[in-house]
Amino acid sequence: MRPTLLNSCARAATAAEASFRIDYPQTALRSSRVIALDKGAAGVVRELARLRWQGGHFLVLEQAAGDSGHGPAQTRLTDAALGTGVSLSAELDGADVAFMIASAAASAGAASLIGDECAIRGIMSAGLVLAESAGPDSVRDVIAALRPNAMVLVVLSDSGDVPEILAALRV
Repeated sequence: MRPTLLNSCARAATAAEASFRIDYPQTALRSSRVIALDKGAAGVVRELARLRWQGGHFLVLEQAAGDSGHGPAQTRLTDAALGTGVSLSAELDGADVAFMIASAAASAGAASLIGDECAIRGIMSAGLVLAESAGPDSVRDVIAALRPNAMVLVVLSDSGDVPEILAALRV
């Protein structure tokens, strides 16, 4: 039995095998929500909203919802592109994936509320932690807040990687 080498996948893509690939754009668009949980992440999400996407909604949490005792219908978000207010409940209706973006100031209550609502509705949730300007203790706190509320958790040392991650996931 031969060992699996790091370049094995590259060898598996021969010209004959590549002829079976389907070469047309994705027809099924995702209904994605990208939500900034704090002021540090809000700037990143507002910049993302200016780029060209395939229908993703970019939102900023106005307050730490879980800390205020509000539920999803009362939790207010701001549309990062339009500046209009929307409710978390309305935004999650019809969504199939939600990305929570957090910096060192993220609230565990906000992550919990959004994560719980995603779980109830069967929405895949992911957390992106922006660690570039935070100390190790702050990053650990944010990870601890997001871990129970996100199916996937990624810690980024450079916020410049966020657009590529979202593009790869068809936001």
